[in-house]
Order: sequence, then structure tokens, then C-alpha cells
Amino acid sequence: MIMNEPADRATPPLWGLNIYPLRVALDREFHARPYEDVQLPLRVMHLVMLSEPSQTEQTHEHMARLCQHFGVATRASGDAAHFSVRCSETLSLRWERHQEFSTYTFFLSGAFDEPFSNVFEALLPATFLGNLPGHLLVATQIAFESASTPERSLSQLHELFGTTHLVGSHASNGSAGVFSDFLAGRDGFSRILVRDRHLTGHQPGRLVQRLLDIETYRALAILDFPRMRLLTQELSRMEQHLSDLTASLAQDTDHEHDKQNLQDLMRLAGETEHISASSAYRFAAGRAYHALVRHRLEELREMRIEGLPPIHEFLERRFAPAMRTIEAAHERLEHLSQRVARAATLLRTTVDVALAEQNSTLLASMDQRVKLQLRLQEMVEGLSIVVIGYYLTSLLGYGYKALAYLGAPINVDLAIAVTIPFVLLGIGLTIRWRRKKLMAARPGASP
Repeated sequence: MIMNEPADRATPPLWGLNIYPLRVALDREFHARPYEDVQLPLRVMHLVMLSEPSQTEQTHEHMARLCQHFGVATRASGDAAHFSVRCSETLSLRWERHQEFSTYTFFLSGAFDEPFSNVFEALLPATFLGNLPGHLLVATQIAFESASTPERSLSQLHELFGTTHLVGSHASNGSAGVFSDFLAGRDGFSRILVRDRHLTGHQPGRLVQRLLDIETYRALAILDFPRMRLLTQELSRMEQHLSDLTASLAQDTDHEHDKQNLQDLMRLAGETEHISASSAYRFAAGRAYHALVRHRLEELREMRIEGLPPIHEFLERRFAPAMRTIEAAHERLEHLSQRVARAATLLRTTVDVALAEQNSTLLASMDQRVKLQLRLQEMVEGLSIVVIGYYLTSLLGYGYKALAYLGAPINVDLAIAVTIPFVLLGIGLTIRWRRKKLMAARPGASP
């Protein structure tokens, strides 16, 4: 049967109060991932498939066909993120949908002789595993032996895993033994052997979930590790290019190549922002997954077994350096972005200073040109006084001649000669007064 969360459970009204629409959803979120209630001995097969959100409906249809094969009802709706189904008396499946991956965990209870024999393939439909949507990232088998099973010696454990590089510890404060080599075997599965010593209640289910979370999240945390190596090479090239541009800025005192340098810097800034935008999600996800792994390791509450490195020590030696490499690439990318921004600001400032100097030179040239124009205008005004005075004196001469013709005792030539200085002085004073009035005028003021 399907064991979903009781989404259809009626919520009693509280005195007619207006209930927040997401109150029930928020309350049930704390119970979204309950631990499986398992029976020992137990074998577990855990698959992690990288998939797109668009494949969710396809996954639901695939799970519905599985339920139909086992003759059980399904309530997996299109928006379901997790559900469990009991396929038979001994076999059950738990499916969970996350942001970028889905997990399929099969639980098979019952005694076994071979801990890691692939019995799940024979129990499931022939096309089920091969048609799972997405790409396989993690494949893990857990064999959980009961306390009544004879305990294995270290030599037997090395023989079982086929390696001398075995990792193990007493988990849950000594209530269980956990052993693994954290390597994918010939069948493609990594293997974990758990031995019950005195686990009680839901402890077996919690221990299984923690081990599966460690396997899942350690792979997801370093999902982008191969790309980080390529990114490191790309960052080295970009940093060298930035250093060359910065050196060019320091040496180019004549600012001949400022335009080309600015274009190169803008292109480098665009590349940096593109890489940062495309990597931001993976960096953030890697940090979150790393934190989850460390938290699950703390929850194991390990105790050392003489002769074996514990799980947290193994992961600290192998897993932590990969995470530091990813963090170092992220820091280098952030620093490169900041350096490009500073170099661009410096170059823009240099260009602005050069433009200010050019503008100052241009303004000085314009000022000199204005002064020359003013002097030329003053010269023209002097000539204008003479010309205006000549015409005005000529007009007055005609008047003097008319008076003399009418019998007035006027010497025309003498009268004109006496009038000329007064005419020129009057014209000069008038022009000077008008110029002062124009110079004193302000925008918005009447001349």
C-alpha cells in the first residue's frame, strides 16, 4: 500500500478563526521525511538519479506502473514529492523528489547469506530499473545484519569487501558496527555493511537513513568537482590576461591604447560574470550538501575500532580536500571579479582625467579665440565710429548748407569742422554705454 503523509486528514476549525492557508503544509513539513520502520536483518538498495523537474510526471507514471505490477494502489499525484509503497511482505520502496535529483530506496527484509548479492533485480519488473528517468549518480547497497548473526573478524571483512582499505567504526555510541570501502564494485554499487549490536526502537531506520544521506550528499557536494579543475585553468588564463592589462595601464602614460584596454576589460568582466552566474547555484548547493554530510557524520556518533579509520576521518581526508578545491575556485572567481572591477574603475578614471585635460585645453583655446574676437570687435567698433561719424557729419553738412542758403550767417566748412569732434565723442560714448549695459546683463534680466 502507499504510505503517503495524511494529506487528506481533516483539520478541525479553531473557534472560527481565519486559518493561514499554508499552516497545515508548514506543520507537516516537519514530518516530511520520517525514518523507515525497518525489520532486521535487512538489505537496502539506494539509487540517486539526476533529473530535471520536467521529468517528475514521467517518474510518477513509472512508479504507477510499478505499483500496478505488484497489484497495489497508488496515490502519487503530480505534485507529490515523496511516497512509500510496500510491494510485498518483505519488499518496500521509498521515493523522494528533490530539486535536482530523485532517490529510489528499496528495503528487503529477511535473512541472507550473501550480504551484497543483487537480489533486487530479480524482484523488480524487468524494465523498471533500466527505464528510470534521469542519469544515475549514486548506487549503494546496505546489508544490515542482526545481532544474532555471528560477528565477522577484520580478516573476514577485508575478504568480504575485497580490499585492504576498509573504513569502519562503532556507530550510535557503540550500538552498531558500520564498515565500507566507499568504492563502487564491479557491479557498480558501493557497499556498506552494518551490524546490529544493541539498537532499539527506530534506531536502525535512523542509522540507515543517515548512511544513505552521507552517500547521497557527498556525491552531490562534489558533483561539479571535475568542472572546477577546468575552471581553475580558465581562471589562471583570465588572471594572467588581467595582469597584462594592468601592467599595460601602468606603462601607457600617453593613453594611446585606453580604448582597446577598456574593451578588453569589459570583455573580461563579461566572461567573469558569465562564469559566476553559471556556477553560483552549484557553489551554493555544494556548500549546503557539504554541511549536510558533516551533520550526518556528527549524528553517527562514531567510536573508533582499533585498526580501522572511522568514517568521518576517511571523509575528512578524501572529501574535505575536494570541497576546499571547490571553495578555492569560488574565492578565486570572486577575487577576479573584484580585480576586474577595480581595474575598469581605474581605467575609466584615467580616461576621465585625460578627457578633462583635453577639455581644459579646448576651453583655453576657445577663451583665447574669444579674446581675439573681442579685440577684433573693438577694432571694428573704432572703425564704425569713424564711418558713422562720417555719415552723420555729412548729414549735418547738408543742414548747414541749407541754413546758409536761407541767409543764415554760417560758415559751412567751419561748422562741419567744429561738429566732427562732438559727433565722434557722442557716438563713442553711446557705444560704450551700450556695451556696459550688455556686459552687466544676466540671464533672465532685461538689457
